[in-house]
Amino acid sequence: MSALPLSGVRVIELCWVWSGPLLGQLLADLGAEVIKVEWYKRFDMYRTRGVERLVGKYPEQVRREMSQSFHGLNRNKIGVTLDLKEPLHRDALLELAGKSDLVLENFTAGTLDKLGLGFDDLMQANPAIVLLSLAGFGASSRLGQMRAYGLVLSAMSGLEGKVTDPRDGSFLGSPTFVASDPNAATFGLVTAIAAVLEARRTGLGAHVEISQLEAAAFIGQDDDAELNALAEELGVSGPPFAGESSILPIAGGQHLCVDWRGRISNEMFVDLSARVADLDAAHACRACESVGARAVKVIEQTTEFGAGTLALDTLLPTIHPVTGVENIVAAPWWIDGRRPALRKTAPTLGEGNTYVLGKLLGWSQESVEAITDPGRDLSGKASREASNA
Repeated sequence: MSALPLSGVRVIELCWVWSGPLLGQLLADLGAEVIKVEWYKRFDMYRTRGVERLVGKYPEQVRREMSQSFHGLNRNKIGVTLDLKEPLHRDALLELAGKSDLVLENFTAGTLDKLGLGFDDLMQANPAIVLLSLAGFGASSRLGQMRAYGLVLSAMSGLEGKVTDPRDGSFLGSPTFVASDPNAATFGLVTAIAAVLEARRTGLGAHVEISQLEAAAFIGQDDDAELNALAEELGVSGPPFAGESSILPIAGGQHLCVDWRGRISNEMFVDLSARVADLDAAHACRACESVGARAVKVIEQTTEFGAGTLALDTLLPTIHPVTGVENIVAAPWWIDGRRPALRKTAPTLGEGNTYVLGKLLGWSQESVEAITDPGRDLSGKASREASNA
């Protein structure tokens, strides 16, 4: 199997923050050409995530390229700058859609329609285009016009109510991470690939809508109680059916997260639990792997950065053109024993303008330079001229 099975698929990403950019990155890791669209006054807000305190210490055009949060969600993408409220730029996006397979967006429902870039507009440019909308609530929801953020969606879905102490079931509080964003990206990855395959087969695109709230609620539904009750009726002994993995205590007050269900029996798991109780993390993980389970150390303090990355290739070493050497988290899969390669670092703002506007759309060099410079008046001055005219 090819290490890049989506090679030849072109994706336009109109997304920011986490859910949409993560979906775009997963597609890029699989080989798709993902073109991320931003503008100088409306770029992905994650470009400044974690570097808020550096305001005034660096020029803004440098600071907006320094966030490792952004770097870890946008590798292998091409960056282009377009102001979607500007008619010339909107037309450019529609022209680009005519040469693409998929458009991703995670705006509030209805935003693209207001810009003249809704599904009907995209279909006129390309009848086989797939539009995947990853809104917080979905267009059909009575909350559809509300803006949403991950913490709100996780709370409304009921997921955070399940963060409880396994010893007594008491509520522990909201996690510091947000479950809804990566969960929505996972649902989006499956449906995006399926929709593109269908569009290529039929020549007819589709508008796929995913409610991040519903996606979070879907994984939060409690089926374990019924399984546990059935197990009791059948007299099945051993640990309850509480999920795909279990947390085991090990030496030094530390813990392992062990993926064992479907890999080893309940009896083997009980023996394993006792066996690793007095082992350190490295030896405990090897003990789990020796019987067919998989394990990773639980990071319990911020000072333990990297403690959970026992697999040698979990972190990808990169050299970003602005921040230099850093590590980002690799894609969580292997194809024929190899993780997806890092083909390029996250795009600096507008770095791909020459390729996208010049090569793909045939703009003249003068037009490309005009759109690259945010200080120039773009109304009527950046006329498009085919390079072969």
